[in-house]
Amino acid sequence: MKNIFSASWRFIRKHVTLMRILVISFLFIMIFVDENSFIQSFLYEQQIHGLKKEIQHYQNIIDESKVKLNELESNENNLEKFAREQYLMKKNNEDIYIITEEK
Repeated sequence: MKNIFSASWRFIRKHVTLMRILVISFLFIMIFVDENSFIQSFLYEQQIHGLKKEIQHYQNIIDESKVKLNELESNENNLEKFAREQYLMKKNNEDIYIITEEK
């Protein structure tokens, strides 16, 4: 065991510059060049975070839409109110006036 350790240590001491070059090359490749580099991993994590926020946003829209749909299906007065507000529907003998605020 001692012989293996001492032989390895002699090899490392003899080729220190080679080892440094290998380590620096390996680190450079892992940080910048490789397809799975640290920079690329960071960019993927940022993209995943953005997509999760987008999923949450659309999930909230879906939940709000389900609540509105339930309200419209449960009460005919709500359906009439929605049609009048959103699609400007009216009865035959009514006039509609749209009032907007100017800034």
